[in-house]
This record gives sequence, C-alpha cells and structure tokens, in this order.
Amino acid sequence: MTEPRDVVAIGGSAGAIESLSALVSHLPAQVDAAIFVTIHTLPIADGLLPKILSRHGARGAAVAVDGEPILCGRVYVAPPDLHLLIEPGRIRLSAGPKENGHRPAIDPLFCSAARSYEDRVIGVVLSGTLDDGSVGLRVIRQHGGTAIVQDPKEALFAQMPRNAIEIGHPQHVAPVADIARLIVTHTEATSNGEQGIVGAGDAPGISSGIACPECHGVLWGATDDESPEFRCRIGHTFTAESLLEAHASHLEASLWAGVRALQEQASLGKHMAGRAQTRGDPQGAARYADRARAAGEHAARMETLLLAWTARSASG
Repeated sequence: MTEPRDVVAIGGSAGAIESLSALVSHLPAQVDAAIFVTIHTLPIADGLLPKILSRHGARGAAVAVDGEPILCGRVYVAPPDLHLLIEPGRIRLSAGPKENGHRPAIDPLFCSAARSYEDRVIGVVLSGTLDDGSVGLRVIRQHGGTAIVQDPKEALFAQMPRNAIEIGHPQHVAPVADIARLIVTHTEATSNGEQGIVGAGDAPGISSGIACPECHGVLWGATDDESPEFRCRIGHTFTAESLLEAHASHLEASLWAGVRALQEQASLGKHMAGRAQTRGDPQGAARYADRARAAGEHAARMETLLLAWTARSASG
C-alpha cells in the first residue's frame, strides 16, 4: 500500500497554467495535503494565478506569504520574482539568485520540500520548456517521495516533461486527470478534516517563529524542563542567552554586508557617471553621480552606527 503523503509540490512553465487548471478541477474540494505551486510566469499581478485556480475548484488558493504556517487543504502559489521554499511547518520566500534562469524556480521548491518532509512529498512536473524541476524531482525520489510527470503527449509543451522523465526517473507518467487521482490516492486525512499544520504532529516542541541561526529552519521551544530551550529539527540547540548571542552575530554580519552593498552601489554609480560623461550625456552622468553620492552617504552613516554599536557591545 502506498504510504500517505501530505505535501504536494507542483512545477511547470509554458502551458502549465492550462494543465494545472485541469488538474485542480479533477481534485476533490478538500485534499488532505498542502499544495505548493511554482509556475514560470512574467511578473504579473500577484493574485491572478490563485484566482484562475479558484475558478477551477482549488479552494484556499492564495499567493504564499513568508513565514506563514503550512496548512492542509491550502494551495500556496509562488509570488512573482520570489522563490517559494518549504521549511518544516512554515513557508519561506527568497529573493535569492535566479535558478535555471528563473525566479521563482521549480528546483528550489522541490529540493526544499524533499529536505523538510522527505518521503511525505509528491512532486509533479507539468507542461513547459527546458529542464527546471528535473533535478528537484530526482531529489524528491532520493528522499523517498513520489515523482509524477505529465504525459509529454498531452502537454502543450513537452520538453520539460521529457527532461523530467529522463533526469528525474519518476514513478508515474500520466495525463492530468490521472495525476489528480494519484494525488488523492497518495494522501489521506491528517487532521480529521481540520486545517492542521503540516508537520506539527512530529515537531520537537512548540514553534517559536524564530529561525535557527545555523540552518535557518524553524526553532521549537521546549515543552519540558529537561530539554534545551530552543531546538530545530536538524538538532541545533540553544539556550535563550546563546540564541540571543548567535542572532546578534548574524545580525552584525548581515548589516556589514549591507554596508558593503551600498559601497559597491556607490562605486558602480561613479563608474556609470564616468561612462555617461565620456559619451556626452551630462544629464545621465549627473543622475548616476547623485545615486552614487546617496549610496556613499548611506554607507557612511550605516558604518558609523555599526562601529558605535560594536564598540558598546564589546565594552558591555
């Protein structure tokens, strides 16, 4: 008998909105899983894809929000220009580098789902071009999950499904109607009909809403006096004092990275101003010079504040 799954990650590109709309129309009103969707789209209005899915029967479809809990029966859609990632019990959005030429990309969704939920994941690749999602689908299989690919003969664009079959080695290749049936077969009630938090039942405590400084997963607060005050699923543990120090250290590093970025922006602005001046564009040169000056001033103020802060921390 197939083991129950409660995390469904779906990815696609060209032609995938049509495939996804057909897929959700074949699903029951309440699916005992959380569904995550990454489709390569232009940066269009945030609510468009959820509205399309809702019209085809996907109740609870909405653009994903950073930090929100993962609930069964919900459909989380990647926002334009942000990667959709999954942590145990919680969603993360990332403006990190494009992957496979896209942001949002499918591989980050699939890989984060596999690492967080292992054999509880169903990965689905729909219509599209190129091969984003193929490696992520393979990772899902390596972690014991189920990999499904839309039949290339049915897909409007067959390249992505074909690459997913070749690289990801899915257990199932099927038309969307059968994919819907496979999803239902592989899922079962996890919360007696309630919108329970996926992963909450096997969490190592109470979710704190604070990220682990080491792995950035969710930290869970202890429920007894013998356990560490804070612990993530990986096993990183902290007392309240050590957690405060770890976050302070990471905060300082992040702020210095911000200073560096502003300094680089100032340097680039000066470079662009020089180029504009050389090609006889004084207005452009002035605009770039203004941006360079503003970035330099912000960097200087930020550096002054950081130096004062670190001096106080060292003395206190």
